[in-house]
Amino acid sequence: MVKSQAKADYDTVISEHYRKVAESDGLSSSSTMADNITRSTETEAIKEFVAAALERRMQAGDTGPATIMDVGCGNGYTLEILSEQFPDHEFLGVEKTDELRTLAITRFESNASVDIIEGDIRDSNLSQGRYADILICQRVVINLLDPSDQRDALRNIKETVKVGGAMLFVECFESSLSRLNEARSEFELEAIPSAYHNLYLEDGFFDVDGVSPHSLSSYGFDQPSNFLSTHFYVTRVLHPMMTKGQPVKRNSEFVNFFSSALRPASGDYAPLKLVVLDRI
Repeated sequence: MVKSQAKADYDTVISEHYRKVAESDGLSSSSTMADNITRSTETEAIKEFVAAALERRMQAGDTGPATIMDVGCGNGYTLEILSEQFPDHEFLGVEKTDELRTLAITRFESNASVDIIEGDIRDSNLSQGRYADILICQRVVINLLDPSDQRDALRNIKETVKVGGAMLFVECFESSLSRLNEARSEFELEAIPSAYHNLYLEDGFFDVDGVSPHSLSSYGFDQPSNFLSTHFYVTRVLHPMMTKGQPVKRNSEFVNFFSSALRPASGDYAPLKLVVLDRI
């Protein structure tokens, strides 16, 4: 169940942050992620994951419509991409923030295959009794600023997935942020803290009962966990090292060039990682 005191401690901070995001970005793809390369790379990885999970499901003899759930769906941007890519399936978006949920509902007013509901990952009934064949959780657990709430949320999310289903988490880890800051220190750049509305995860966070590491590689999902490492090194080390004293320019041509020219997953410099799990 929800720890009410923990909620009271940080709910206002999180709610206000995402209210402002909804107000400033509306239905834009930049909502919750202003970095164009990170957004597009995440989206492609999610599409590949869903395709691989659907293929595995079909190979197992389950050819009916799958329920694909996006926990913390925001304004519905990712769900729209998926519903267009996989039109024969059913989609459920779960969103706690009123303003973002309203945007998502508006987005899908004429799409009967997508349903948007209110839900809090700290609640055991976050999906209102509905269960997923395939689940996506994109930068959501890190919004809980209490480690015990994060652990409870993982348990609740896991329980919304059918046995045999597949889960993709896109979340941030403290150890990789530390490694990124070590690389910055070599050029006398200040350490980057995690965002004020995030609590990054410890290594081993997903080592819990009821799940196992993914088995989707034979179905075409081969994205490495460190899929954004090169991009983070370019944007957080190389670019600021060469432009010291100048304001940060997001989505710069320098970043666009080097992030595309270099091998995409070198090292371990991106706190943002992919974690794929099977529900067992």
